Parts: sequence; structure tokens; C-alpha cells
Amino acid sequence: MEPRALPNVVERVFAGLGRVRHARAFHPTGRLFAGTIRAFDRCPEWLPLPRRPQPALVRLSKGVGLPGAIPDVLGLALRTEVRGAPWDVLLSSHAPGSLVWLPFPAARWCGARLSTLGGLEGVGGSGVLTATGAALPHSTRLDALCTASPMTFTLSLHDFGPVGEVSLTAIAKSPAPDFDPVVNAAGLELKPTWLGAIRARAYAGSRSGRGAPRSTG
Repeated sequence: MEPRALPNVVERVFAGLGRVRHARAFHPTGRLFAGTIRAFDRCPEWLPLPRRPQPALVRLSKGVGLPGAIPDVLGLALRTEVRGAPWDVLLSSHAPGSLVWLPFPAARWCGARLSTLGGLEGVGGSGVLTATGAALPHSTRLDALCTASPMTFTLSLHDFGPVGEVSLTAIAKSPAPDFDPVVNAAGLELKPTWLGAIRARAYAGSRSGRGAPRSTG
């Protein structure tokens, strides 16, 4: 197969999965929460985390959609606003240690390590964004997620350190948006470039397969 054909194959595969599941190809089951996001003082300028707390929507999900407490690739989809436009960030649980590029099942939400599985590049800097959860369930059950006490994720840049925090404070009543970190990128570019291109086709295929409208932000 020629490398140029790979994005088309990816789109067809994800469209098929979405069609069969009548849901997202990956991360089909999840819970949507409202909360806030803020940057720490040490956050570099190129990363557009808000310097003051502002609203955020967060979807916590299981990648394969395995039931109950079965370990799965856990997901965190985040939407906030940058300069009046939506900014979407998607993170998945990654392999142990510094293997932040490799998705890997996690056994519990509390302490799970998630990453963007690729780099984010802005003007003046770049890095892989990671998240670690606290005050979350010690299993992967979605029905155990609640906001009786605020659930939090610390956001970090790999090999740099903590740069911000997301707090989940209430169950969101609105439907989950179509998170798309390629379309709603807040001026950032996903790296490597070829991975961003493949992910764009995967998201498009998943939407078309389940009959969702094309993402426009």
C-alpha cells in the first residue's frame, strides 16, 4: 500500500466502525461533565490555556467501550474557548513510563496517565500534553464517576511539568459535542504532521459512519 493511500483506508475503516456501532468508532461510551480549566503561572505562552479559570466541557470515556470495571484505554476529551472559538484537546491513557505516544489500557481512573499521543506545536514551543486524575474512582467504571466532590486532572507538558488544571464540578445536561482537535486546534498543529492528517480522516470517517454532521467547530 502506498503511504498516500493510508488516510483513505483509515477513513473507510473508521466509517465502518461508526456504522456498525451507531456511535463513535472509538470511545463510544462516556460521561459528559461541566467544569473549569485554568493555567498555572509557569505555563508557557505558546500553550493557550486560559490564565484565569473559565468554563470547560469534559467527556470521560472508554476507548473500546468494555463494560464495568474491565481495563480499557481511557479517554479525556476537553473543550474550552480560545479567542471566542472552541479549542478541543483529546487525551488517551498511555503506556507506562515515558511512552506517551503509545495508547495503553488503564485499570482505574484515579491516577491514570493520559496524553495527546502526539505533539502540540505553537508559536515558540511544542510538547506532548498529559493529564493525571485525582479524586476519581479506583476502577474504570463510568457509572462510578460523579461530582459529589470535584474531580480534577492536572495538565502537564511531558519533560516540563505541570502547566494547568481541569476541575469537573457538575454533570453536563447538554449532548456531547463532536470533539475535533484537528479542526478546533486554537492555532496549534498536531505533530508529527502525518499523524495529524490520519487523525483528521479518522474523525471524519467516524462521523460519517454514524451519520453525524461534518465537524465545523
